[in-house]
Amino acid sequence: MAETVERKPFKSIHIDTEKGIYLLNGEEVPMVSRIDLEFNNGKWSLLITRDELYVQETTKEDWNK
Repeated sequence: MAETVERKPFKSIHIDTEKGIYLLNGEEVPMVSRIDLEFNNGKWSLLITRDELYVQETTKEDWNK
């Protein structure tokens, strides 16, 4: 199965660690674990890596099945 990277327009990034502000294109971006900002041949590109957590909810009764 081939995976592709979703491409979106990159307009702005605002990071202020003192104030706790992390905005991409004016919007909060939750669960980002990595940011790669690159300038190449006159163009900026930004790659973000997000963490996603998948869990299975179980009850104590499920343990005995």
